[in-house]
Amino acid sequence: MTTEQTDRIPWFEPSFDEADIEAVRQTVVRGFVNEGPANRAFEAELRRFFGVAHAVTMPNCTTSLALSLMAVGVRPGDTVLVPDITFIGTASAVKLAGAEPILVDVDPSTFNMDPADARRRIKPSTKAIVPVHLDGRSADMTALHDLAKQGGLRIVEDTAEALASRNATGFLGTQSDAGSFSLAPTKIITSGQGGFVLTNQQEVRDNLVRLKDHGRLSRASDVHPVPGFNFKVTDMQGALALSQWAKLPGRIERSREIDRRYREGLRDVSAIEFPPRPTNGGYLMWPDFKTEQRDKLVADLLARGIVLRPFWPALHTQPAYASNDAYPGATEAQRHGCWLPCSPAISDAQIDRVIRTIREFFRSQPQ
Repeated sequence: MTTEQTDRIPWFEPSFDEADIEAVRQTVVRGFVNEGPANRAFEAELRRFFGVAHAVTMPNCTTSLALSLMAVGVRPGDTVLVPDITFIGTASAVKLAGAEPILVDVDPSTFNMDPADARRRIKPSTKAIVPVHLDGRSADMTALHDLAKQGGLRIVEDTAEALASRNATGFLGTQSDAGSFSLAPTKIITSGQGGFVLTNQQEVRDNLVRLKDHGRLSRASDVHPVPGFNFKVTDMQGALALSQWAKLPGRIERSREIDRRYREGLRDVSAIEFPPRPTNGGYLMWPDFKTEQRDKLVADLLARGIVLRPFWPALHTQPAYASNDAYPGATEAQRHGCWLPCSPAISDAQIDRVIRTIREFFRSQPQ
């Protein structure tokens, strides 16, 4: 085998530099490693960048979604609309908040919640909608806002895969009661685990702070007016988040370049369909495509050291959330959808190797 054939190209892996290491080291040297000045500085930068009133750091996106739902008034016995194509953490966050997820079909061309199907599935117990901006592609927020207004529902955006992506209105995650973000290792920047919530509502912010820190608004107080939990974030994570944040503009531009290179290199492969790409300043965190030969392609490339990532199984097929209802859009997406390798440090040569190998696969298939 040649060196190229044996070198593995992962689907995604995080990228760190000496500045990241030094940021964490300095936090340890200072000795204050609980949630503190680094997290407050990161929250201030988030408020400035997104133009929102409040930012609250969280240990991960599942927690931030759950606490956001609690903060907007979701209670045990309520139901919450969740798209059928999303990471399972979206539905699990609803359960963590004490409510039950109602699975909603997705548009097979955008992979985002179908507002018409959402309307059909609303129950009297439904209190909120959680649209997921899959890959950085905006959900139909206009239609979902109309639906929420008619039904008196709250909206909490799952923006785990859409950090600093936009639609015509502005930044995703700033167009609802609360927007939840992820800084997990598979995201464009990472603090190991981590996340945050954006909101313009003082009541939601205060509820979030109480929920994450034992029911109080200030750690200086030993009075706990309401029940709360311990979901604070270490300052080592805050320092790493701040250091990675400085790399975000360059990484967004690189994400756009990676996607363009794949689409240009595979544009004449008729067996591959690239769904519409974001506009109005949006970008794809993970470049996606569809093919009816997805599973064979994934297996073939894996044998050659290239890792493609199939879409997650639709939630209605997961044992934890199994349903016999029909979800045709989600079923198509889970069978045919796939993500291309897109680590921040992936080289053009590696991208070109992925393209060549995919083209070789489809040339070898019976016509």
